[in-house]
Amino acid sequence: MDRNAPISIVTAIVICVVGVFALMIQPMIIPTYAGLLGFTEQQGANILIAEVAGGAIASIVAIFWINKINWRIAITVALVVVILGNLLTTTQTDPGNVMWIRLIVGFLGQGTAFAIGISIIGNTSDPDRNFGFVISSQVAFGVVALATLPLLTGSFGSIGGMYVPLAALSAVGLLFIKFVPSGPAKREVAASDSAGGSLALPVAGLIAMLIWCCGLGAMWSFIALIGEAGGMDSVMSLRALSISSAVAISGSLGAAALAGKGVNRFLPVTIALVMQIIMAWFLQGEMNLAEMAIKASIFQVFWNMTGPFLMGGIAASDSGGRVSVLMPAAQTSGFFIGPAVVGIFLEGTGLVAVTYTTIAFCAVALVIFIPLSARLKAAGY
Repeated sequence: MDRNAPISIVTAIVICVVGVFALMIQPMIIPTYAGLLGFTEQQGANILIAEVAGGAIASIVAIFWINKINWRIAITVALVVVILGNLLTTTQTDPGNVMWIRLIVGFLGQGTAFAIGISIIGNTSDPDRNFGFVISSQVAFGVVALATLPLLTGSFGSIGGMYVPLAALSAVGLLFIKFVPSGPAKREVAASDSAGGSLALPVAGLIAMLIWCCGLGAMWSFIALIGEAGGMDSVMSLRALSISSAVAISGSLGAAALAGKGVNRFLPVTIALVMQIIMAWFLQGEMNLAEMAIKASIFQVFWNMTGPFLMGGIAASDSGGRVSVLMPAAQTSGFFIGPAVVGIFLEGTGLVAVTYTTIAFCAVALVIFIPLSARLKAAGY
């Protein structure tokens, strides 16, 4: 199977979308369980944490099997687990049972699928461009899911309105199994086993991604509250974010277009990180709907422009593919660490802690990226 064939790339994109189900519908998970099953906020949070943690652990475990197990078999198992796990979830009313089911779905299902999808894209000839398509599709899915799934859960009065459509999308993914490569490119496996294969560049890129995602997590977890503190009610704040998320797709599509034209990643990522630092500063104080939508849109556009180039740099320099599969873990960990850091200072300083935490993490990521970009270019990546 030609790993650069459009159908193979589309298949990888579908798999990557399956891999981020929990993250993309995160804002609705806790209130849905609370409203329909009477779970407490803590019980809902435990379910969400279990599912996301399962996905992160899966990407770490993938280091040991990603170059050894047939990808078609692995993705088949992963998609079947997602389908059955989602359907089984709809029959449960006990929070403990739901938590364990979602942990298994996150680990054997979504996390495993995401690791394979990342590896497929990382093995293409233009990973920067193709990761741009991946992120665009994931964000678009998130926008559509958050616009439609709450309506379905309300109409059916069941969490099935949230999970059955996701199971159906996974079932569609099974139709594309034949377009999944059976494993990594032979030359990359050979390179990973040679003594000369260096992990310094991809590991440095992974660290930059982790730190950057800490900044994103700090902002994204509290941005709705920032809007409310600025004078809007929760509905208006979330509406501004739905607008900004839709607009933000242009960032990852722009990254894909730039990568397709052969633009080096240094300038786009440097500008994007600087703009995120600037917009983090402006995302505070009094705001109306239009102001918040504009500010959040600019922040998210450059957020989505950064990701494809960082992911592409890691994948291109990772000869054996063992570092690339850790990207989901780095992203997920960042989105937990960032809010935790904000929480340390929140009581004493208020929401300004979000601003400074986001700026600090993005600035450190920029300091790491600038010399890393030069080394990647010198190495031919």
